[in-house]
Amino acid sequence: MHIQEGFIQCFELIAGNKVRSFLTMLGINFGVACLIAISVVGLAFRGSIGSEMGKYGSTLLWIQVNGQAYASRESRILMDERDISYFKTGLPGLTGSGSLFDSSDPVSYKGNSARVQVYGVDTSHFSMFNVNIEKGRAFVPADVDALSSVCVLRPDIASQLFKAEDPLGKTIVIGGRNAVVLGVTERQTQGFVSDGSDNNTIFVPQMAVARKIFGGSNIKYWVFFLNFESKEYVNIAQERIDHYLSAKYGMLRGENRFRIQRLDTFIGMVDKVLNIISILVLVIASISIVVGGLGIMNIMLVSVTERTREIGIRMAIGASRKDILVQFIIEAVTLCLLGGGTGILFGAGIAVIVCMILKWKFAISVGIVLGALAISTTIGLVFGIYPAYKASKLTPTEALRSEV
Repeated sequence: MHIQEGFIQCFELIAGNKVRSFLTMLGINFGVACLIAISVVGLAFRGSIGSEMGKYGSTLLWIQVNGQAYASRESRILMDERDISYFKTGLPGLTGSGSLFDSSDPVSYKGNSARVQVYGVDTSHFSMFNVNIEKGRAFVPADVDALSSVCVLRPDIASQLFKAEDPLGKTIVIGGRNAVVLGVTERQTQGFVSDGSDNNTIFVPQMAVARKIFGGSNIKYWVFFLNFESKEYVNIAQERIDHYLSAKYGMLRGENRFRIQRLDTFIGMVDKVLNIISILVLVIASISIVVGGLGIMNIMLVSVTERTREIGIRMAIGASRKDILVQFIIEAVTLCLLGGGTGILFGAGIAVIVCMILKWKFAISVGIVLGALAISTTIGLVFGIYPAYKASKLTPTEALRSEV
């Protein structure tokens, strides 16, 4: 039997039993769709991580109060100015640092008013967290040294307060205090790493918010960010900061009072979680594919029984056992390939939707597609051999006697 003739006969049989063929392929279809979806979404997620790491690098480190060390409503010890001074002067390779204070305040301009989150940040905050300025500029050390009352607006609050008017150079009232608008940022997009602000946030010099919170010059810090030249400097800083804070503040209930976190470690943890989820989904998909293969074996065995007389006629007019074996294997493989092919399209469609919702870059590699097709072919061969072998072992006399 020619392979081409075998495929033609196979498609004729599938076309004549559309519903049964469709139901037979469902297990393979679902399993391959899961494999494709999780593989493509995983690649998109890792691409998103790579993009974020490209923006922030792997050199960002922050220290914050360890809430796990404290009981509910227990007073927390915060970092003070001496700690901050040590971080700024005692760590090599430091390229930027700063803290973040936030407050919910009313803001108004010419009768337009709103209540927004006001972020008190250092001048390096904009570059550290990639807060890009669309119009005007960010405040700089000279503004802070001169105790200038200035601010930078996110786009939504700028539109709400100023409508079509240019906000640059205008004075707004934030919590009863005047502030001159220096700039408006670009629209914030949802990313893996951010400073927690949204498009309705106002940035002011950090001391303006810190003094409001602490009521004077004795400022305390619950979080402090540090950025370094290279990963080696981050490793050095982590050891020194851990030793410094442990020696000064000690531990509470077996826990450090402060937690030192790194961007690369955080991303690595998320990646591990994704790997675990991927393994679980792959196990479920594999079970589905195996069940689909068993379904195909069952249908092929039924097909052998239904077509016993046909097999006898073919053998009587010259078909060899090998021809019968090849024909049934082709049918099993074709069913699996059709199920796998539609599963690839279905899985890719799911991945496209997920990537659109999460705003990740969709990409599917040739290797993933070929791998899915290889799995489908293998399942067809493995689960199609026994029915094909059973069909080929029939004798013409036995087959022609069949009443089926």
